[in-house]
Amino acid sequence: MSWNSGAWPNNPQDLPKSLNPWDNMNEDQLLLEWQKKKDAIEVAKAEEMDLRKYIVKREFPKAQEGTNTKELGQGYQLKAGIKYNYNLADNDTVEDCLNKISKLGNEGTFIAERLVSWTPSFKLTEYRVIQEEASKGEKQAQQILDIITEMLTIKEAALTLEIKAPKSKK
Repeated sequence: MSWNSGAWPNNPQDLPKSLNPWDNMNEDQLLLEWQKKKDAIEVAKAEEMDLRKYIVKREFPKAQEGTNTKELGQGYQLKAGIKYNYNLADNDTVEDCLNKISKLGNEGTFIAERLVSWTPSFKLTEYRVIQEEASKGEKQAQQILDIITEMLTIKEAALTLEIKAPKSKK
């Protein structure tokens, strides 16, 4: 009796091994299938980005930062968002430059104060030390951890998976 016939099989050996085809793969097959799909995604992403850049250059030869719009007809529009990433140097360099701007007079001081905002960043290594001390029963470390929970939310990030090839022998 075929499983696809819609009738329930009489013999347990007639049951499908699994409804999920991945369950029927051994570890090597499963990892090779994942790697194949991952590689295909990377190729597709690179090709899509190349095409996107080409279209923007072709359709918006004088594109400016922000949203650029081209009418396509019948109410359709092509929109291209042009963005740049603005990254500051290390804190010491930034502070040194802001001090130089401040020394250029009153206006320089106001500009330096408005030009850069300082954003707090969480130091995981410090947090791990406090966790370790608290796990050893240190009361102050536990008090600190309790306070930290008021300002910190921890969420699971996206999983990563990698197959690392062995290093080639020279």
